[in-house]
Amino acid sequence: MNLSTALDDLAPDASVVVGCSGGADSLALLALACDHGFDVHAVYVDHGLRPGTEHDAETVARAAARFGATPHTECVEVGLGANLESRARDARYAALERVRARVGARAILVAHTRDDQAETTLLQMLRGAGTSGLAGMPARRGYVRRPLLEVRRRETHELCARLQLVPRHDPMNDDLHHRRVWLRREIIPRLEGGADRDLVDVLARQAEVLRDDDELLESLAARHAPDDVAALNALPRALARRVIRRWLAAPAPPSIATVDRVLAVARGDGRAAELPGGDRVERVRGRLVRIGTTGHPAAPVRLGLPGRARFGTVEIEAWIEHGPPVAWPDGRTRAVCDADLVPAAVVVRGAAPGEKFRPLGRSGSKLLHDALAEAGVAASLRAAAPVVAATEPVWVVGYRIDHRVRVTSGTRRFLWLSAEPATP
Repeated sequence: MNLSTALDDLAPDASVVVGCSGGADSLALLALACDHGFDVHAVYVDHGLRPGTEHDAETVARAAARFGATPHTECVEVGLGANLESRARDARYAALERVRARVGARAILVAHTRDDQAETTLLQMLRGAGTSGLAGMPARRGYVRRPLLEVRRRETHELCARLQLVPRHDPMNDDLHHRRVWLRREIIPRLEGGADRDLVDVLARQAEVLRDDDELLESLAARHAPDDVAALNALPRALARRVIRRWLAAPAPPSIATVDRVLAVARGDGRAAELPGGDRVERVRGRLVRIGTTGHPAAPVRLGLPGRARFGTVEIEAWIEHGPPVAWPDGRTRAVCDADLVPAAVVVRGAAPGEKFRPLGRSGSKLLHDALAEAGVAASLRAAAPVVAATEPVWVVGYRIDHRVRVTSGTRRFLWLSAEPATP
């Protein structure tokens, strides 16, 4: 069993965080990461949801000592609300990120397998997700890597048996009230029996195909302005939906019903579309305009390089790679700069009145507020739109980077910047 190409950009002795619950999947990942030669920090996250977790932490600590990893235990508090699994996951990833930042690790490794991928695809299907959801979990996203997505769950159990590791069993994995457990224990076996085939491989392959389709649609959608009604109406419906979905992504991805209401406004079939949260979209002189109920800028926040910062409803993440991107990002929700041209101290803030910058590829300067208008940000929201800046703007989120920090043939370190809706 080998680690996947999701880790190919990491040096053999790179420092990594491995999320380890004490289960078979994560113990197998811990053993493989240590065998690879990584400087491994094994992190057990205690969610405080059940008794006996100290035994799980001890299992992780013993395995870490055996394989030469540094053990950590992080205690988190899972917030109140619906969907316990989702809230626990958010708390877990936040804890792993805290350890990664504290030890300066290059990546966070989590032990999702091919079986997990199949379950995720089915879960997204039940939620009525589109292509992005049905594409499942990516092998890489920011610092998070999933090097076991080609590995079956039974293989991790076999590896643990060969290494004489005794995985811990989480009793929550027996509770059919959790939808993932229900799929794993009841639905997938029944479907496999009826279809007489390995459904996990079928679903995982489907996710791979859909991920390729999703990436193509994203790259095509990035080329189109969302507020140009004539251009939008000329697009194929699938592409027009994707363009609008990208435009409305903050503070949370819109539903297909919301997207279709906005497209109806673009066609002239409605005067306005109400958005969750109180904003609305109107058609004004051949353009779509998003009108917000709030637009007060948040206080500037410091952004470490690498690091993460929340500005209003947006989460900005920065990380540094030592090789050029395999695929260049769109520059709107994700961008790449020359890390050595960006000062160590940057902040995320709102645009100042009259402030200008030089957009990538332009010979002259442009008002930040004009750039945000071009990006489809309503006038009432422009003061609250995030800008990554030192003494001058580095990245106008939703638009593009400043020309002076662009990547050139001499670039040796690549600063990635990503903007996503912040978790409530």
